[in-house]
Amino acid sequence: MSQLKRNTAVKKGRNQTQGDVLAEKIPLHFKPHEEEMARDIQRESARVWNTVMTIHRLFWFKYGVWIDEAMMKEFLKGRFNVHSQDVQAIIETYYECWERTRKLHEEGHTEWRYPWRLKRFFTSTWKVTGITVEDGYLRLSNGWRKPPLKVKLPERLNGLAIKQVQLVWRRNGYWLHVAVVKPALEKVQGDAVAAIDPGEVHALTLTDGQEALVINGRHLRSLRRLRNKTLRKFQKAISRTKKGSNRRRKLLAAKYRFLNWIGAQISHAEHAVTKMAVDWCLERGIKKVYIGDPQGVRERDCGRHHNQRMGQWSFGRLRDLLEYKLKRHGITLEKIEERGTSGTCPLCGKYTKQAGRIYRCGDRECGFGEVHRDVIGAAGILDLAVNGRFTLGRKLPEMVSYARPVVLAPGQGHNIKAA
Repeated sequence: MSQLKRNTAVKKGRNQTQGDVLAEKIPLHFKPHEEEMARDIQRESARVWNTVMTIHRLFWFKYGVWIDEAMMKEFLKGRFNVHSQDVQAIIETYYECWERTRKLHEEGHTEWRYPWRLKRFFTSTWKVTGITVEDGYLRLSNGWRKPPLKVKLPERLNGLAIKQVQLVWRRNGYWLHVAVVKPALEKVQGDAVAAIDPGEVHALTLTDGQEALVINGRHLRSLRRLRNKTLRKFQKAISRTKKGSNRRRKLLAAKYRFLNWIGAQISHAEHAVTKMAVDWCLERGIKKVYIGDPQGVRERDCGRHHNQRMGQWSFGRLRDLLEYKLKRHGITLEKIEERGTSGTCPLCGKYTKQAGRIYRCGDRECGFGEVHRDVIGAAGILDLAVNGRFTLGRKLPEMVSYARPVVLAPGQGHNIKAA
């Protein structure tokens, strides 16, 4: 983050509205003239980015001076046909990228390049001064004597304070990313801890030492498989067409429509899984949650089919969703190494590589088994987090519950149309 942007964030923090700032993503269905307006706005935003990058590099190559962010904002004031806040946001984005690259170079990562590529289109940003809400419509100013871009707000956003809006092109259409302030949620007052073992078959397994919840992830798995099989059919058909042909354009449009649909289904399922986990933690007054890091599992070579499943396993996405949802309730999420947690016997401490979903100890004298492997893993993560090691003869959860995420049937979503 640039110094000027950091100072601005500090000033905003002093007068911050009570609540949590969250991002809402709204698909847009523009009329032809509205789509042309959006395209012109993003072209002008790209011109701002190209100008900032050119001036910044030119002054360094010619005079050996890096222009700072405040000087660049003053120099480009009033020179573009977009709202002044959009110009400032683009300048801040450029300097943030530039400073992040400089820091990486100082750390030895010289393969990273400073911003250099010229853009044809660029994401446009509106801050508070360029946003007006009138009769359920979002009015986005485009500068002096320019017609505004108007979008109908969904009902769930009516009455909420809007901090920032971005116009984003994604695959084959425009989306609006709206940063809104939602009321703060009640914080957990307990001091209990829990652990989560993420999995590809069972999405999340939670335990607090007394109880355990295993959330099935087969719905997510089936959606990814459907995506792979359908994309294969599309790619096979597209490869037989000529570039620029009507057939190719129709196939690409159908492919993007499918990707948008399946992406929404996967995102909805991930939200359903994480909501179940958060609700479980709230019911038990959990204040801190430890989650296993399965990065080592993905690095193993176990054949192309298994490697594909591991590569598309979105445990990082689930962890991010969990982190922000738990944080709203004052619950912290901490990542912990999970090596050996699913294979170490809780009774004798011997490690045995497992092949099925039910744990079986490899020591014949011990003979421990008949417990879900992921429950053993979650209990092991909790043991490592609390005690720093695997304790022999540790007590396992007495009650294990199994649940499937509750998801809406396809086609129950609502399209948001532009004004």
